[in-house]
Amino acid sequence: MAEVTIRRASADDALVVAALHLQFARELGMPSETGYLDRFVDAWLAERPDRPTWIAESRGEHAGILETRRIRALPWPGRKDVSWLHVGGLFVVPGCRDRGVGRALTEAMIEWSRTTDVKWIRLNAPDDRAQEFYERLGFTSPGRLMEFELRDPQ
Repeated sequence: MAEVTIRRASADDALVVAALHLQFARELGMPSETGYLDRFVDAWLAERPDRPTWIAESRGEHAGILETRRIRALPWPGRKDVSWLHVGGLFVVPGCRDRGVGRALTEAMIEWSRTTDVKWIRLNAPDDRAQEFYERLGFTSPGRLMEFELRDPQ
């Protein structure tokens, strides 16, 4: 595996996040759209506190991105504040696949989540290959909706 560096995206990374997001969308067959990058940057920056995002770099290039949405539960009597993450997308640049980039991004998200009030991570695995990938990382599933449990076993 080539050296992979993972970091949480900051406000200064907004254009990088937008460009990787667009590359992901294009791979899924979405069309180009004039002004898309600016529109994405504005929306992502406005929601950044609840959009934890990780960027992978390998061999001096942007290698991938993992985007999430943090959902905060409403207060409940006798319960500490909790939240959970929904993984919106994991994308690895085609030339960087099969180098451990997706695993490194996912592990960074899990480790960050352990330091917060996040109690579980959910995602939709689009196919069998993705489901097997997430299962190897500890996600469980009765189907395509997968979950990684972070709650205390009490």
